[in-house]
Amino acid sequence: MKLQYLKVVIATLLYLLMQTPAAAAERISPNNLWVYDDDITIPTLLNPSDPASDTIYLPANIFVPTSDDPNQRFPAVIFISSWALNEYEYIPQAQILADKGYVVLSYTTRGFYNSPGAITTAGIEDFSDGSAAIDYLLDSRNGYPVDPDAIGLAGISYGAGISLLTGFNDERVKAIVAMSGWVDLIDSLWAGNTPNYAWIELLIFSSQPIPLLASNNPSPEIETNYANMKVHENVAATKEWGYVRSAASYLDMVNARENPPAIYMANNLHDYLFQPDSLFTTLKQYNGDWRLDLSRGVHGSGEASGLLGNEENTVWENLGLWFDHYLKGTDNGINTAKPFSTKVLNTAKRESYDSLSPEDEIKIFNLIPESGAQGGQLSETYANTVDLEVSFSTLDRITYPGWITGALSATGRTLNFNEIDRSLGLVFTTPILDAPLRLRGEAKVNLAIVGEDKAQYFGYLFYLNPNTGIANWIGHAPFSCHQSEGCVVNDGDLVQIVLDFYWTAVDIPAGSQLMLVIDGNDPDYWRYETTPETNTVVFQSNQAAYLELPVVWENTQYDDPVANFEQAQDLARGANGDDSSFSGSGAGGSVPFMLLLAGLGYVATRKHFSS
Repeated sequence: MKLQYLKVVIATLLYLLMQTPAAAAERISPNNLWVYDDDITIPTLLNPSDPASDTIYLPANIFVPTSDDPNQRFPAVIFISSWALNEYEYIPQAQILADKGYVVLSYTTRGFYNSPGAITTAGIEDFSDGSAAIDYLLDSRNGYPVDPDAIGLAGISYGAGISLLTGFNDERVKAIVAMSGWVDLIDSLWAGNTPNYAWIELLIFSSQPIPLLASNNPSPEIETNYANMKVHENVAATKEWGYVRSAASYLDMVNARENPPAIYMANNLHDYLFQPDSLFTTLKQYNGDWRLDLSRGVHGSGEASGLLGNEENTVWENLGLWFDHYLKGTDNGINTAKPFSTKVLNTAKRESYDSLSPEDEIKIFNLIPESGAQGGQLSETYANTVDLEVSFSTLDRITYPGWITGALSATGRTLNFNEIDRSLGLVFTTPILDAPLRLRGEAKVNLAIVGEDKAQYFGYLFYLNPNTGIANWIGHAPFSCHQSEGCVVNDGDLVQIVLDFYWTAVDIPAGSQLMLVIDGNDPDYWRYETTPETNTVVFQSNQAAYLELPVVWENTQYDDPVANFEQAQDLARGANGDDSSFSGSGAGGSVPFMLLLAGLGYVATRKHFSS
């Protein structure tokens, strides 16, 4: 067994062991605030479309507040487990909510761990399970003191996507918190018509059964649709598969409600699995109340510390305020604070905005090639007057996002300008900037190419220190040209393409240079068997070749809902005197979550590291 596979097995064993419950089936908090029970299951239909289908039972646990008043009813929050994790993932935060008077139910999604059924990747079965969990809470035979008009859903990653799908399809849901989730599955896994190879491989591997430990049961349709992506066939069927699993598909339906659920979304600037871009598109069209917070880091990292019970976590603090306001009716100001905040990637400063389109200006930088230079200048002043075709090899790369390793460095990868192999791509730089550029949004590159079926282009933005030659990461964009999608009619045709960069926030400092790299190979994305070995970019005076950069003119302050409200309400967790620390899963949810990402990463990158 290769060393990397051994490490994968060890990491997987650790994460599973740390998800094993360590507490008794039932427990009462020391000061009698709540009763905890993990010996429960959620009944749901194996096939929701068939009322005569067998009933299966999903493992779950619950915190139930105590009261001297038998008629008192409490708001309820349902936590839905992340991909490859189980019902113990959210125990620390569930206890915090229970301390505040919430009924908190957590369950393992079907097919994972030892939960029955098949992993259907947030199909109808999964959001029917979410509704079944609500049914279970409201079933009078179970005796839970739940207010039927105050039900919320929450989850991270897979749990976030299912929370949104359930809430958009079930009118009983009043509030949703979706952390590191998606709203458009195809846009996330297939952005730029380019399969997100590294992340999809991780998802598939981590869904496989592990003998004696986890009877994971992935549906064959997962591999089938991934195979479709890798050869770009059965595209309509694959997109339909993703359409059903995308909350954005149900937007018209949920918008038609008199009171759509209040949605709080949180994501991360280096989340290249479920990128934040489609969140912006959906929230701009959403009729209900919403909030969006972006943090630095990789998928799931912005909220990971909260899974260990860390109270100083922006996302989890705002989750508490969100549910308090929309389920309890607390006037805490979370609904009046500026609704969009983001951390700046390279400064770690959090800023707030009134709009999801905060840019003050779209700056245009023309790509001006230099003969023999494999690149040239980015100019705000001059337009290209040169007719030139520039080719480069796609058999290797200049750079790439670096998957988890790039994201875990917080500010992303660096690139040594002096070591760039210009035969592998094009490099364009601005003159030294005399003022900062504050990027807030989705950059775009428009250029003309010699069109070929399955040709791939990748754009990367950096800011370069001209004194050291070290360039710092800004962001990237994948693109694949498919004849079947109308990118090109005949190989060799001149076609115009757009490289759409993922949303980010970076302060490009004065004294640096903005740098654009156009590449043809990225090991984080799937390379087709018939991808051409050479790419050709065409520069002509009558063909557009330019970079669009959305910028804000000034930095802003963070409109902190917690700070705004802390004088009116004591937000210190445990202020009620119950200082007991409770864990139903050993070390908590975030440690196995990060182990899963780090350990299984060896498998997700096996193709390009072994080749």
